[in-house]
Amino acid sequence: MITTLASAGSEIESEALASRLRERRKSGVFRAVVAPPALEAAARDAALVFFAVDASAIRTKSQFLGLLGRTLSFPSWFGRNWDALEDCLTDSSWMPESGLVVRVEGFDGYARTDTDGFAILLDIFKTSAEYWRGEGRPFWVLFTGTPAADLELPVLII
Repeated sequence: MITTLASAGSEIESEALASRLRERRKSGVFRAVVAPPALEAAARDAALVFFAVDASAIRTKSQFLGLLGRTLSFPSWFGRNWDALEDCLTDSSWMPESGLVVRVEGFDGYARTDTDGFAILLDIFKTSAEYWRGEGRPFWVLFTGTPAADLELPVLII
């Protein structure tokens, strides 16, 4: 294998990010204007399950909840309401044993059309991350894209 400066940089970034993702006590809900290019590979290297949520076509709560349910493969009993979302995000019966990483992009259309609903969504992600931290299981959510700069979330630092 030939290692170039670019590929070495990518490998180093992936290793550093994987190391960060293994830190269960530091998992939570974060923002990044630019998603780390190695995020999916780093999640895999950290033995976590990676989900990419592209919400660019989403404008309603029902659409967002449906997208999350399909993308994260929620159980059939998922009721597409806020309580059901929190129940699914804190239910170990479907949750990958190792933990997960969820990248959410294109969320700004929904955030603009339903500001209250988007605030509830963020709260549910935060309480779910807190729950899983207490259980010793990594639960990472990363909101990405230019609109992420305006979210009141910590920045993911590698």
